[in-house]
Amino acid sequence: MTLKAVLFDLDGTLVDSARDLQDALNALLGEEGLRPVSLVETKAMVGDGVAKLVERALLATGGNVSRLDSLVGRFLEIYELNPTRHTQAYSDVGEVLGTLHRQGVRLGVVTNKPLVATTDILKALGLADLFRSIIGGDSLSQRKPHPAPLQLALRQLQVQPSEALMVGDNYHDVQAARAAGVPVVAVTYGYSHKPPSELGADALIDTMPELLPIVDGMLGA
Repeated sequence: MTLKAVLFDLDGTLVDSARDLQDALNALLGEEGLRPVSLVETKAMVGDGVAKLVERALLATGGNVSRLDSLVGRFLEIYELNPTRHTQAYSDVGEVLGTLHRQGVRLGVVTNKPLVATTDILKALGLADLFRSIIGGDSLSQRKPHPAPLQLALRQLQVQPSEALMVGDNYHDVQAARAAGVPVVAVTYGYSHKPPSELGADALIDTMPELLPIVDGMLGA
């Protein structure tokens, strides 16, 4: 079938949000009397939702994970006050999204980041209006690598799995796409927990513009 939609992960794929996540984590850790985490550490913690991010930070700094629920709530209070202070779209992301939109490709975001912060970031970067579906980590009870978030996006975009493409940076993106029956491309510049070549994606791209010839080939399929 011809490609009709492209789904994107957010953090590490469309945007570099690590500095704002680091700042919020360190504010939380400071309140707990714990050491700050570095930017490199933060990037290695991103990808599996807020609870896992905070848990990893606590484990790395000797914090009390038995209070995880309340600390996750506090982290969100801090982070959602301003999730866009340092967050920026990666190079050429806006141009590529605009090209796909003009080609009539339906665009969606499927992320494990909470929906409020996701929407705030996309609006701040002037990207929100390009997407017909935005699925956050709290939109459903399941998160990637479960296929349910991708399946919801496909329903909202009114396309079949074989008519879509997923673009992400981490193992949960690839696993979710595989489980949903969606082809998947991985970027090499994100926050992957393993070498991109080991993710099992159908293709790897070093920059977002490299996605366009892949899409063009699928549009003509």
